[in-house]
Amino acid sequence: MSGKSNCLVRDTHFKIVNAGELWQRENSLSSIPTFSQSLDRVLGNNGLSTNTFMELLGLPGSGKTQLCLQFCASVQIPETLGGLNAEALYIDTNTNFTICRFKEILFASLDRCRKLLSMPLDFRENDALKKLHYVNAFGLTKFCAFLHRLPRFIVQHPRIKLIVIDSIAFPFKDGMDTRQRTGLLFRLMAELQQIAVEKQIAVVLTNEMSTRLGLSSGSVVGSLGDAWAHRSNKRLLLCHTNGQRTALSLKDNSAVNAVGTFQITLEGIRDIN
Repeated sequence: MSGKSNCLVRDTHFKIVNAGELWQRENSLSSIPTFSQSLDRVLGNNGLSTNTFMELLGLPGSGKTQLCLQFCASVQIPETLGGLNAEALYIDTNTNFTICRFKEILFASLDRCRKLLSMPLDFRENDALKKLHYVNAFGLTKFCAFLHRLPRFIVQHPRIKLIVIDSIAFPFKDGMDTRQRTGLLFRLMAELQQIAVEKQIAVVLTNEMSTRLGLSSGSVVGSLGDAWAHRSNKRLLLCHTNGQRTALSLKDNSAVNAVGTFQITLEGIRDIN
């Protein structure tokens, strides 16, 4: 009995803040824009906030990887334009990443920044490319091993303000039952989210769609089950129909059911003219 009492009265330190401090903290966070004002409004006022843990859903070809590449380029926007002038980490689990496409989007984004400033940007192409850190984490063992190493990697690269995992479902495709998968996945994501909150890093996880069989017909839903749907604080569904791309906010306390339209060009994500 005494052991239980000691456990209950153990001294634990909590930082208690008021709503005014929370509001000030929220408004002081930086954002990563997409170069599409319509899409930025769905993500937040100015794009993807650095405190966001976002799941990006969509069928193949909906633009998930393209949007991730745009985020990785946009994180380098100079501070004089309200950007972060920071670095990104791309964890590729399914060979989705292509360096040639990233170069197109990156240099087009930096060229647009140069035009907005009406002056040359002080950067070299090779230095800009070095601001994206890439790792191929193919297979569950390699994926888990890298996430275990991630805290040390972030300490060694403090300029990282964006982490992309493309895709989160792929390492868990085979060889694990639902209960084991859920337990391992939630432990990994809890540790990742702790890093993101402490270091003010935006996290984007792409996820695939799967068919759930009902009583009469099937429906297309995000992979990894219902419990996983509650893990992120923002869920964005990308759709591609009739030549138009749409982003629908499925989960967001500040922009519930918001909808935006965008297009994918050679230069990256842009508004529809």
